[in-house]
Formats: sequence, structure tokens, C-alpha cells
Amino acid sequence: MGSRNLRRTTTALALALAALVFGWCAAPAASASERGGSIGRGEVMDRAWSWIEEQVPYGQSGCHENRFGCYRPDCSGYVSMAWNLDSSLTTWTLWNVTSDIPANELQPGDALLRDSGGTDHVALFVRWADEAHTRPVVRETYDFGHVPEERVWNDGLRGFTPRRYERLDDLMPYGAIGAKYAALGGPGGPLGQPVSGERDAMLGGRFQVFGNGMVIWRPDVAFAVYGEILARFWATDAERAWGFPTMDEADAGRSPGGTRGRYQSFERALFLWSSQTGAHVVHGAILDAFRAGGNERVLGYPVADEVDEAGGGRAQRFENATVHWNPSRGTWTTTN
Repeated sequence: MGSRNLRRTTTALALALAALVFGWCAAPAASASERGGSIGRGEVMDRAWSWIEEQVPYGQSGCHENRFGCYRPDCSGYVSMAWNLDSSLTTWTLWNVTSDIPANELQPGDALLRDSGGTDHVALFVRWADEAHTRPVVRETYDFGHVPEERVWNDGLRGFTPRRYERLDDLMPYGAIGAKYAALGGPGGPLGQPVSGERDAMLGGRFQVFGNGMVIWRPDVAFAVYGEILARFWATDAERAWGFPTMDEADAGRSPGGTRGRYQSFERALFLWSSQTGAHVVHGAILDAFRAGGNERVLGYPVADEVDEAGGGRAQRFENATVHWNPSRGTWTTTN
């Protein structure tokens, strides 16, 4: 296989990995910004990927032109292109359009910048390669004979300073979260306006908070959580306790007494809500018994969360019954 074909194959594999690991490529292309204006992280990463895909040779003169404009094909020109700046800045002048941030606040589309100790270079931060946040994944172009690539800095930040472009719009949804948000109606949908940028979730994945809820993503799907179900989810230790959602909220069944509500399944629990009973979590052996017993259509909606019961057991009350569990007897149901 020729070197060009090998590079193209490597690029395709990397693109597929980016879709799996971070959800960008599963979403539509990010909205176009005005040159020199505010730009979202999704667009920054889309623009940065274009030079990786096109295998642009490194150079310190001239410019490379594509649909995103014409920029000098060196490290600072690459970052200038990704941020849609008015012109190709240098590693010295990029300081003028960025601000310092702590390393633990680095997010996709931020920069790692250095012009000291014989090093003049800048790279775009993508994500951390490890939970300890010691090995950044970056997109960069760095010397003659090379093309832009996404790779891991196994030796840490190496004296580089984390910097954030001053016109980067942290709130703009992107990737799989942006696609879910748009599918739900964007600002006019149930989630409302974004109130924070996308951030790492516990146990992997990403989330973004909106005025009325959040979208949480874990490879390779995103779901919305909002209203009283979200309030209960957060109050009971969120994904650390219950895992990630496996569906969006949906209509639940009608109870024998006429109650109707909503439900949402998570990896280790079911959340049920109605205006009469509020939102409660059902999990473990009691959830298995609830489902086997006909769920809310027979037992009604939960009116409380699980509580301790004598003998080391647990119990949960529903509208029409109580489900009990203990380690010796298993589960059984009594009528309220």
C-alpha cells in the first residue's frame, strides 16, 4: 500500500475512533461562525479535522486554502484556521487573543501554547487520554515533513500553557449532545437555553446542563434528562448510583386508580414520575419484582423510595401494593 493510501486509511480509522470516543462525527456539521467572531467548540473541532483529513503539508509560508479559508500551514496558522481568526497569527500573537485557564479546565478547542526555552509551538486540546489528566490528546501540525495529526502527548504538558480563545462560545452545544438538543427542539424545546458548557461526566461520558434539564452522553448515544426525574437523579448520586440513561423520558402506563405519568430507564434503575406521586427510583430485586408483577399498570406508581425493613430487608410502597425483599426470602408483594 502506498504511503498516501496508508495515511488515508489511518485518517479514516482515526475519524471512526473520534466518533466512538467523543461523539463529534455522529452529529451534523457545526454551524458556521463569522470570521473573527464567536465560535463554538464543535465548529473548532470540525475545522481542525479538515486539515487532518486533507493531509496538509507543514510549511511556514504561503497558505492552505479550503472551505474554511486560506491560512499559513504551520502550527499557529492551523490554530488560527480552527478558531476562524481574521488572519494567521503566530505563537507570539496568539497570546493576545487568548486567556490563561487552569489545566483541569481544558476543554476541546482550547490551546496549549509555548514560546520559551527554545520551543515555539501551539496545539489544540482534544481530551485527556487518562483519568489522572496527565496525558493530553491534541490536534497539531508541528514540523516540515509532517501533516496535521491527532496524537497523545505521553510526556504531559511539557511546559505548555493552557489557553482559551477569548471569543470561543463555551455554551454552544456540539457533537452528539448538540444533535440530541437540536432534535428536541433546541432552545424552544423542553430543555431551554444552555447554561453551562459540555463537561466530563462521572464514570466517563459527557454532559451539558440547560435551563430545564441536561443531555448526557456515553459512547455512542445521548439522552435528555429533565424535570422531576432529573431532580431525583441528581439527589440520589446520579450516574454514580444508577448508571447512564438508556432512553429518553416517555409516557408510562395508567395505574388502576387512573394515575398517568412518565418514566425513564437507566442502566441500573427505573425512574417513575406522576403529578400525584412525584418522582421515585426503583431498582435491584424490587425493580425485578415490580416488572414481573405488572409494573405501574397493576401495582401503581411508587409513592416513596426504598426503605430499610426489619431483618436486613428492604421495602418500597407503590399506590396499590408494597414490594418487600430480604436476603433469605427474596421478594414478595403485599396489598396496601
